[in-house]
Amino acid sequence: MKLDQFLKVVRKATVAVPFPEDEAILETCKTAADQNWARFLFIGNPESIERSAGKAGLNPVSYECESAENEIEACALTAERVREGKAQIAMKGQVHTGEFSRALFSKSAGLLEPGRLVSHIALCQVASYHKLLFLTDCAINIQPYYDDKVRILDNAVILAQKLGIPHPKVGLVAPVETVNPKITSTIDAERLRREYDPERAVLGGPFGLDVAISTEAARIKKIESPVAGDADILLFPELNSGNAVYKTLTVLAGASIAGLLAGLKVPVVVTSRADSAETKLLSLKLSLASV
Repeated sequence: MKLDQFLKVVRKATVAVPFPEDEAILETCKTAADQNWARFLFIGNPESIERSAGKAGLNPVSYECESAENEIEACALTAERVREGKAQIAMKGQVHTGEFSRALFSKSAGLLEPGRLVSHIALCQVASYHKLLFLTDCAINIQPYYDDKVRILDNAVILAQKLGIPHPKVGLVAPVETVNPKITSTIDAERLRREYDPERAVLGGPFGLDVAISTEAARIKKIESPVAGDADILLFPELNSGNAVYKTLTVLAGASIAGLLAGLKVPVVVTSRADSAETKLLSLKLSLASV
């Protein structure tokens, strides 16, 4: 199934965007508004926003503006409006990621879910794989400890279940398939496989990436697991590997990809400046589908 077809938006939501004056972002907003699955709260300089939105062809009835003097104030207002329920999703506009994240992650914003860890989840469609694939964490947690990995996995399982995969298969990515006391990822993978609730997800690993997504690789290596070659979720051991695979799939494999931040009370869209308009639109749609 194509990623765009898989993401079903069941109800219209309001998206808060600080300083949205970016061509790709406004193109994303226009498409979402034209398809009638989102409306927008733009925060920044109303005159500048209206001018940019007009050039992008955005219908004035699809958005409203709120004034902010600078990006710090705009990001703080974004968090406040989401907390108040005036918006159900936050999307980064033309502001620094650090300022945007600080505003949303601060204790005063009240958006952190107790007991959960904020993590990045990507959902991708790549031609060489037989189904859609979740990747985590590709953007936020640099070197997670075991307990962090449990919460990162929780976020991905919750999202997969919301999107109609009740019992996802999880490939625990590591360099090798045997537990090596010198390789932390193998130790953590083996422990996760033993301790994670089997009623929530089926875990396999430690697995090299090839075993997690290729039945042929699993056959050659004589790995028997219901997850081998059929993973729904890839849990990476740290940021370096997750981010490298994410960018390899998008740049070299031509994958269609969507991403969001999970672990907050609302979904958050934080796309890279280098991401395509398609990625920005799919990321927004993923967030709306997960509400």
